[in-house]
Amino acid sequence: MRKQTCIALPLLALVFTASQASEECPIVDGVADFDIDEYAAKPWYSHQQAENSYSPLEDNFCVRAQYTVRESSTFFGYTVNVANEAQNSIGAEREGNLCAYQTDAAKSKLAVAPCFLPKFFAGPYWVVVYNEEEGYALISGGQPTIPSYDGDDFIGCKTGTGINNSGLWIFSRSQTRNETLISTVRDIAVEKGFDVTVLNDVDHSSCGQDSCKDSEGTFGVWWGAQKDCDWIEGGGVFNWKCSFYGENCPATCDKCNE
Repeated sequence: MRKQTCIALPLLALVFTASQASEECPIVDGVADFDIDEYAAKPWYSHQQAENSYSPLEDNFCVRAQYTVRESSTFFGYTVNVANEAQNSIGAEREGNLCAYQTDAAKSKLAVAPCFLPKFFAGPYWVVVYNEEEGYALISGGQPTIPSYDGDDFIGCKTGTGINNSGLWIFSRSQTRNETLISTVRDIAVEKGFDVTVLNDVDHSSCGQDSCKDSEGTFGVWWGAQKDCDWIEGGGVFNWKCSFYGENCPATCDKCNE
């Protein structure tokens, strides 16, 4: 009987948490009359975004997304190609090529996944606000379900921080930062019930410049030692040093233009 009680208590806590979240978090709708062709016509630049498992804070540099509507769907039924780019502080680039499709719920409620995975594994990508004339969009990784508080004051809701059902982005058509535009979209997000304290700035100030360089000083390796980029040079057997530690030494490992 004691084992049954111990199991039941966490389950009751989960039920209570889910009930509390659904009562306090406003339902988020997508954009009405959404035109995917117009939305995908030009690149988007993220100027503020929430941290999650695939968008770590250290990669908040030169974040760019380009969408391409496919002429025909993929084997798994995806209709949009997604090309994501980001950099870290020393200019090492990261790319994420994904696929998306418009769900039955609404045309502006897309789902995104690696192209080799079936739709079942796709996570929500909702265009909550979109103004082509003003050049901005607010994107949420699905319905926010986690209430946030500042002390005892409720300040909105947020998504998770994992792979699916996570993320919040303020997009602009321009790579040049516009504080007025960002403030406008933040205000809209607050009105819709989002916790905007999760948003962190993205730095585009050095994008397009020759900013890719090796990190200075040393960095930790898996066995606890401290190494520098001189140690990485040469790569080791099968170039394993660059495979594991190339982000610290992108120039040495020829990762600047990947």
